[in-house]
Amino acid sequence: MYRSTFYRPLICASLGLVSHSVSAALQPLAEAPLASDTELHCHFNRDASTDCTTTYRYTILKPSGREMLSRIDFNYAQVDGFEVLHAESTQPGEKPRPLGEAQIDTRTAPNPDQGFSREKQTSLAFPNLRVGTQVRYTVREHHGAKPLMTEFHYAMQFGPSAARRDRVKARFTAERPIQWRSELMDNFTITPSANRKTLDIEQKTPVYINYINESSKAYIRLIPRIEVGSTLDVQQYFGGFAQRYNQILAASLPAESAAAVAAVKGLPPARQVASLMQHINDHYRYLGDWRASDRGYIPFSLQEIEQHGYGDCKDLAILLTAMLKASAIKAETAWVSRGDVVESLLIPGTNAPNHAIVRAEVAGQVWWLDPTNPVFAPGQTMPDIQDRWVLVNDAQGQVREEHIPLQRPETSIRLDKQVHFDQQGNAATRATVTFSQLPLMQLSVADREQGVTATDQNICDNFGSEISDCQVTRSATAFVTPEAYTVKASMTDLRPLEKLADGYVYTDQSLKDNWDDLINYRRNGQLADLYLGNPLTLDYSFTLTGGKMDKSVQGCQIHSPWYDLELKGEPLDDGLRYHYRLTQKVRWLSHDDIVSAPFEKMINDARLCGEQVHQVVKL
Repeated sequence: MYRSTFYRPLICASLGLVSHSVSAALQPLAEAPLASDTELHCHFNRDASTDCTTTYRYTILKPSGREMLSRIDFNYAQVDGFEVLHAESTQPGEKPRPLGEAQIDTRTAPNPDQGFSREKQTSLAFPNLRVGTQVRYTVREHHGAKPLMTEFHYAMQFGPSAARRDRVKARFTAERPIQWRSELMDNFTITPSANRKTLDIEQKTPVYINYINESSKAYIRLIPRIEVGSTLDVQQYFGGFAQRYNQILAASLPAESAAAVAAVKGLPPARQVASLMQHINDHYRYLGDWRASDRGYIPFSLQEIEQHGYGDCKDLAILLTAMLKASAIKAETAWVSRGDVVESLLIPGTNAPNHAIVRAEVAGQVWWLDPTNPVFAPGQTMPDIQDRWVLVNDAQGQVREEHIPLQRPETSIRLDKQVHFDQQGNAATRATVTFSQLPLMQLSVADREQGVTATDQNICDNFGSEISDCQVTRSATAFVTPEAYTVKASMTDLRPLEKLADGYVYTDQSLKDNWDDLINYRRNGQLADLYLGNPLTLDYSFTLTGGKMDKSVQGCQIHSPWYDLELKGEPLDDGLRYHYRLTQKVRWLSHDDIVSAPFEKMINDARLCGEQVHQVVKL
């Protein structure tokens, strides 16, 4: 299967957190559940609307392929056109049977989680599917031009898929010359006509690429893809939107926004920004409203946004920009592709961004502000918009490309943990943890979304596998996070040590788990790149008392392009004190890096270093 898009709306997704681990491989060709054959013809009209006719053919190869074709959905705007021209299924050894009208259902599509829409949904349900059944259907779609959109931009991506891709043939035609850019398309022939108003794309050989059992933080970042458009000029695509944004910004601030600006007058710029971000968080919620029309890139007016008390990313971004400009802080709206993975900008067209943010200059620094998030750390860029291109709209309506830099790996968690063992192998534990940057933002979001009690329990669970009597002392978190935030915890650990015949064993899992996951990646032949998130530094100090340790900690220093690790230790009369700093320097670990010899050496050195703190303890 392939993915194609005419127009990707500004989705403004919420901040999310995930964790994971598994082994991986390429799924064998013999296990492919489906075989696919796709033929597409799209015509780009002079008004930037698009008409496409697509024929899909599938052959069910495995029982799971039936479920993949159980119901086939098409969502489309109410004002657009959609028609099923033909649909049939063919059982093994039988003649094709047209799909009955009762198996074609059209209704209002469900609203998105955080918004209202007026989309329709047509579904196909083929009867009596079994292994060997062939399914074929042809649909015709009309996509109207979005407001102020004068250029066409279309993207096709051929990523990993559970379907074996036997054949792909696409033809694009237009009233004006077609521009195109591609990446990793060696298995396709791309043939433009002499006048460049027709572009044919055809896959050369069948392909089956499906990754199984990869980590949930794993991504295939580079895949075959091609984009076609009517121009390569960013101003042609976005100039009309930029002018409209500036027209909206030229209006007077509505009453509540004007009062918020007046309330922060005279404060330092950083505090003004934090206060205005707080104002939007307090008075507005993220909710997209596409009922009246698909506004595309066009925000509501400032008055409409204040009246609604909600907005999507472009609405909240333009409101924040207007408030900052009224506070004499240089601010510009910007469009970006939000998410863990960002693709390179082949064509700077309207299909490239999916999110609107604000570029602000605050006390000589550039801040990238996202008012849709449930937390704000002054001066910090959220990880889902770091290290990528961004299109910025200036006060003259000119659009330029910039780059949002990667966050520096500053200390984000500082831990001081004191553990005293008793004669039964339990431990009285006290800990002070200082959070900053992204971990602090995650803590604030957790408090907001699940409540303080649940978050405190999660904090306690991080200190051991059998914790009791845990008490957490901390102040309330807030939308605007401070530079540092301290949590104190005390508890009894019922299993700080593993019992041996003549003693106990102490292991520091925080120095072990990270490397075990990477060793398993290499051992299991995983293939994808691993997303790590923000570069950061962890600074941990441990004091162990109440027992006799069997060895001293010599310490170590490890430096690499990916991680730095420094460990120091000192013996105590009745225990051990050690300290380490682990710096994650990158946002991604590529497959090529992980399987390289230097990376293997770094892992082995880090494991040996960490094993120094593993102790046989006599109580």
